[in-house]
Amino acid sequence: MEDVESKASVTSKEAAIEEVPEEISKKVKDQKEETSRVNVEVLDDEETARTEQPVYQIRPQLHEKFKPLSAKEVIHNVLFDQLSAKIYDAEEAVQWTKDIADTIREKIKDLKFKHYKYIVNVVLGEQHGAGVKIGTRCIWDAEADAYAYDSFLNVRIA
Repeated sequence: MEDVESKASVTSKEAAIEEVPEEISKKVKDQKEETSRVNVEVLDDEETARTEQPVYQIRPQLHEKFKPLSAKEVIHNVLFDQLSAKIYDAEEAVQWTKDIADTIREKIKDLKFKHYKYIVNVVLGEQHGAGVKIGTRCIWDAEADAYAYDSFLNVRIA
């Protein structure tokens, strides 16, 4: 029922326009054309706005991928610089781990790998012949994500 009523009302409006003198009819037609032009312009602007929206890239380009060898070199240098002259002290080791982790994170950020978040884990312990086992789990994209690690051992620090 509603479809029939709406079609009838449109038809009756068009018939009323035809009965109006030619000058008024011409103005109404001009307004219709102007309205259609405005609608077309608005549609064009909406299409342009859609194409200019930011495009989000989930994975890095090949040249932007994380390079574990570069990161390992940074880690190795920081560990050597920070720990080579120190003697293990359990109380100071807490601050050392924080400082080392912060330094590694900042130097890795300086390598400017885009689209990555970094997790830096530092474990310090005194070497007494006991072993340490650490396990971690994470969810990642095997094609884009990677890791780097290094160990530092000397007579005083493990």
